[in-house]
Amino acid sequence: MNQQNRELQDGSRQRQRVLIVDDTLANIEILYKILQSDYDVFFAKNGRDGLKVVQRELPDLVLLDIMMPEMDGYQVCQALKADPATAAIPVIFITAMGGEEDEARGLECGAIDYLTKPISPPIVKARVRNHLELKRSRDLLEALGKELTEKNEALKRLAREDGLTGLANRRHFDEMLELELKRAFRSRQPFSLLLLDVDFFKRYNDHYGHVAGDGCLRRIGATLRSTFMRAGDVAARYGGEEFAVILPETPPDRAHFLAEKLRQKVLDQGMSHAASEVVPLVSVSIGVVGAQVEGERTPQWFLAQADRALYLAKEQGRNRVTLAEITIDETNDN
Repeated sequence: MNQQNRELQDGSRQRQRVLIVDDTLANIEILYKILQSDYDVFFAKNGRDGLKVVQRELPDLVLLDIMMPEMDGYQVCQALKADPATAAIPVIFITAMGGEEDEARGLECGAIDYLTKPISPPIVKARVRNHLELKRSRDLLEALGKELTEKNEALKRLAREDGLTGLANRRHFDEMLELELKRAFRSRQPFSLLLLDVDFFKRYNDHYGHVAGDGCLRRIGATLRSTFMRAGDVAARYGGEEFAVILPETPPDRAHFLAEKLRQKVLDQGMSHAASEVVPLVSVSIGVVGAQVEGERTPQWFLAQADRALYLAKEQGRNRVTLAEITIDETNDN
């Protein structure tokens, strides 16, 4: 947990960190005495060392001399502002150069304030305190905004995910089905839909208990996720022990192949089902429909066709895949 989050939760105020960069040791000592009681103070005697200390300590404020050998304060400030990791750290120039042009140049480099020497302890303390309070407030607002964004994302996930399996829930499935059918209609690409049911699941729950039943559904959900990984595919918990899969740009034969692959992968999980009349393992029956999206082929039409195919799969013995047959009459009607 970062400092801002700790402050949000318990109201604590940790000591802020100030870096002094000046090539004159006497100036460093004066500033240190002014600030040490209120802040953790670090120092560097030249610009390059100052940049290293900033990277290592990430201070809340930098007090920066301008006239330094090799790398002056303007160059240090420009380097800080050019780095995304340090760009937000406020910089105050403290210098004997008191002209308007000097001050304007310092502010153009990205400094937030400009103090002239000789140093006035009350002014330094007041300016440092004010700018650090502003930074603390900004950091807390940023942390609040980030926390709010994360919570909103979590709420969005909860609104579209099934809590047990982590798959799309029924609401999200319905939204995506309508959206993908519209897209398929515009693109003239084939569209397929799977509906599947866990065979004799009530008996499984009665025999092994509901906790085991929930575990079974979670494993089937994981199998669905590992089988349908293509962008655009949507695997969902349709209700109870029923699941559904949206397969955009997928012709019927390909959808049938993928459904058969899923059926076998569920068997390969090796989950015992002593109460099943099909095999002594957890198995699924799957109904598949695939067609060109046109005319009156609405979400309800695709669901009805897949449901009819699923019913036939169960009637024919379960633990099988059945592909819906689209009749000539149905094609002409559309």
